[in-house]
Amino acid sequence: MKSAQQSTPSAIDHLGVVGRDMAALTKAYTRLGFAPTEPVPLMGEQGGKPAPLGQDSAHLIFADSYVELAGVTSQDQGHHLAPWLARRNGLHILALGSASAADSHAALTAAGLEVPPVQNAGRYVDYGNRHGDAQFRWFKVPEALGAEGFLCVVEQVTPDLVFQPPEDEHPNGALGVISITVLAADAAAATARYASLPGAQSDSAGVVRLGSQTIEIVNLQTLGTRYPGAESITAPALAGFTVRVDGLDHTRACLEDNGVAVHSTEDGGLWVGPDEACGSLVIFAED
Repeated sequence: MKSAQQSTPSAIDHLGVVGRDMAALTKAYTRLGFAPTEPVPLMGEQGGKPAPLGQDSAHLIFADSYVELAGVTSQDQGHHLAPWLARRNGLHILALGSASAADSHAALTAAGLEVPPVQNAGRYVDYGNRHGDAQFRWFKVPEALGAEGFLCVVEQVTPDLVFQPPEDEHPNGALGVISITVLAADAAAATARYASLPGAQSDSAGVVRLGSQTIEIVNLQTLGTRYPGAESITAPALAGFTVRVDGLDHTRACLEDNGVAVHSTEDGGLWVGPDEACGSLVIFAED
């Protein structure tokens, strides 16, 4: 049975930090106090048979979400992540969860959008107590709705395999993804775009709510004010993500013990810059 999180239309299923050097990705996020899974090839289908998608993926697994570390091995310019890698290494994937990819596809098509077909993909899960082939269905969301990154809708066919607590808790105390920060040239227009996604609600300027999670849309000035030095991330972009932790003092101690430069947010949270996290801001917050 799908978790409540996975049954919520347009909830954040996972995010993806993309680069070509998987060793660098896993090393950086281990240093940030996460416990990445071992990298495995991501598989798709070609002619009805499994075929490599040209990327290896490690994961920062939580009970109801995860962050993918995507190491792209394909040199094909037609690879679905190639346009984003051409910009920079960083946070490029926003995957919205759905109980039915087919139903979400139909809803966007009915809204007049030209949506690519639903595809099947999978990967082998060897973490946690249950091992096996995790399967999912997905399709790309048109850039007319999300020009800041590679947006897609994902239906987890085997969520019991995917959303297992890691064998060891994340040393930094991270418990789950609670928001993503989107950098847009026109924040108001971007907010309207993201608010038009099925199941999304905009309850304040620059904030789109997806169940208990949020998309926060900012312009470059706001990004630089909140996170000085992060102006190396240029619009349009998925600038960073926020994870909930079980205690900020514990998180700060973990990061500082690892030699990570830690900064404080205006509301008492913590953040690390893109130089520490392979091109992405990472923000830590308590509920």
